[in-house]
Amino acid sequence: MSGSSDEIISALARSAQQDSPRRNINILFAHCNSTQTDQILNQLRTARFAPRGEAVTSLSGLQEALGKRTWDLLIMAENEHHADELTPTHTVALLHHLDRDLPVLLLLPGQDYPDPTPWLRDGIQAVIPEANSALLLLTVQQLFDALNTRRELLQAQIQLSHLNSYSQRLVQHSSLAICYVHNGLIRYANDSFAHLFGHESGERMHDHSLRQLMQPQYREDLDMILHESIQDGSRVQRSLGSERPDQTRFDALFTIDHTEFQGQPCLSVEVTTSLDSSEQIFKEVHPLSGLRNQTAFLQALDSACHNAHRGGQDRSLVLVTLDHLDVIRSEVGTEGIELILRDISTILKQQVSRAHLVSHLDDDTFAILMHNADPDIALALSNTLCRSVSTHVCKVQKTAIHTTVSIGVVMINDSAPSPQQLLQRARLAAESLHHGNRPGNGVSLYQSEQALLPSIDTRMSKRLLNALKLDRFRLLFQPVVPLRLNSQSQYYEVLLRLISDSERALSPNTFIAQAIDPEVLIELDRWVISTALEKLSEAFLKGDRVHLLINLSGPSMRSAELLEWLSDKLRLSRVPAEYLVFQISESDAAVDLMEVRSFTQALQQLNCQVCLKHFGSSPNSEHVLRELDSKFIKLDGSYIQDLKDRTIKLDAIRAMLEPLHARHKLIIAPLVEHTSVISDLYTAGVHLIQGYYLQQPREQMDYDFFAGDSH
Repeated sequence: MSGSSDEIISALARSAQQDSPRRNINILFAHCNSTQTDQILNQLRTARFAPRGEAVTSLSGLQEALGKRTWDLLIMAENEHHADELTPTHTVALLHHLDRDLPVLLLLPGQDYPDPTPWLRDGIQAVIPEANSALLLLTVQQLFDALNTRRELLQAQIQLSHLNSYSQRLVQHSSLAICYVHNGLIRYANDSFAHLFGHESGERMHDHSLRQLMQPQYREDLDMILHESIQDGSRVQRSLGSERPDQTRFDALFTIDHTEFQGQPCLSVEVTTSLDSSEQIFKEVHPLSGLRNQTAFLQALDSACHNAHRGGQDRSLVLVTLDHLDVIRSEVGTEGIELILRDISTILKQQVSRAHLVSHLDDDTFAILMHNADPDIALALSNTLCRSVSTHVCKVQKTAIHTTVSIGVVMINDSAPSPQQLLQRARLAAESLHHGNRPGNGVSLYQSEQALLPSIDTRMSKRLLNALKLDRFRLLFQPVVPLRLNSQSQYYEVLLRLISDSERALSPNTFIAQAIDPEVLIELDRWVISTALEKLSEAFLKGDRVHLLINLSGPSMRSAELLEWLSDKLRLSRVPAEYLVFQISESDAAVDLMEVRSFTQALQQLNCQVCLKHFGSSPNSEHVLRELDSKFIKLDGSYIQDLKDRTIKLDAIRAMLEPLHARHKLIIAPLVEHTSVISDLYTAGVHLIQGYYLQQPREQMDYDFFAGDSH
């Protein structure tokens, strides 16, 4: 079967593209001959460096070179004939005198590796036998990486100093009541804090005891949370009763976190009176799932990273992403997605111990912050969650939806990057399960180099071919209704369903998302086209003029045989070819645009029509649009969702559609599920609409297009 080797090659190509770009490295050479210099530079080029070298022959020449630019490494050849002044010892002394951080690598003649202790003691960073080229290359890379780390740390320290100064200025003028506390004493309080507690100014509260600001019955609680914050390094929130010098009392929410003041570690205390604990907790809960939301999770993750960097408090991060969200949404709509997400939330609550923090981050992503550092435990839990979700059946209307998840696992320890980078690593690990033709529905532990080669699921491919032979597939039809189009034609999108042994109609995301052999996908597309032509013939006999929108997979668009087969089918069916509208995904087209352009031109030569769907989902939408001459354009469903949520302005939609109107394209809006967006779509100039608000997919094409209240 074709395709498997191409997929492996594609995966390897993607892996090569993900390699880091060549890194510039500037090297000074001392007493190295041209042969040594050229060999080292060639080795570095082979190792994806972009080296630049300059030779120095004296200490004064070295000092002059150091003043010209920033250098990354000094490689010095050790021999008995170099000038006395440019010895390794003198060189290191000059660098120390100039306070210059420049690693020195000493090359020794021959292959022997003598005891390097005397050289290292003098400040040479590495001593390498000249003949050991592999060791030389590894050492150069290590020294270069270490130098860059020191430079980045220095820059971070400078930026942190600037940020601390800026933060201090913000605190000083903030309307929030904030103070800094060390050993229970106030080291600084802004005027808002002083006024809240009945004092004239923040300066007068210096060295005031924070404990004395509490009502007596709350002072032990304050001592406890201060101790808790110091010990755990965590952010703590608690409602406490406070007291002013005039004996007036009030309740306030105290938020205590770690910070620095004048270069010394301390605790920041922020006091608000407008929120109580229950209201704050409510603000940290996702309304759909009842789990902690993204804000609460990021705060917990930030605290976990801080604790891990202190040592001894390692954690695990598990990121759970719903597979094929767009496909599922097109099948069951937004309400169906919400039902599925609630089911997944319930599974997480049941499967994950309450000792761990479970959160719902966004539309299709959940996260678990596990209080252990054993990757095997995190992977075991993740595999259990995968199985639980994949075996769970969610009933949406009359459609049984089998969903799957892809899970990325990342360890949090004293080597962990920032919380944002940790989340990105977890996403990369989860996304790696979709590279090539992989289906997701698995677990991946983040590693610096993910193994991304695809694996064809031969069992699923055989099952689908067997289902074709047993006539287990059915077609459903969803109307595409004119909004600003005067036409007597009827439009339906053709949707595929697999009938299970229990007579449940399974959505394509259950099986098309699997790593199926491309030839099987082509066979499925052929079955859909053949069956759709039969339905069209029946409609034409009744006098109905129906256009069918048929989805094509990527492999079908790369199949020359499919075009020949389609030509024969059209001739035998006697159905006018212009009533077939083949839908091509923008992402599929962008992958191999020239080949897809040739394919669409061949379709149009057969008098078939083309619809470019998911328009606007990629940065090169305009380029794809220019190359593909499609009569119909179907917007990406995210725009309709954004219109409903008011996260995009109508003017932005109109501006995006103006070039389409100029080219006389017929624009389709999918996933229309609420009346609130219809008027906006009409104003924007959308010609046809489709979605559950109008009608869910049915086996019969029975929508009344011409009823007075149909649109």
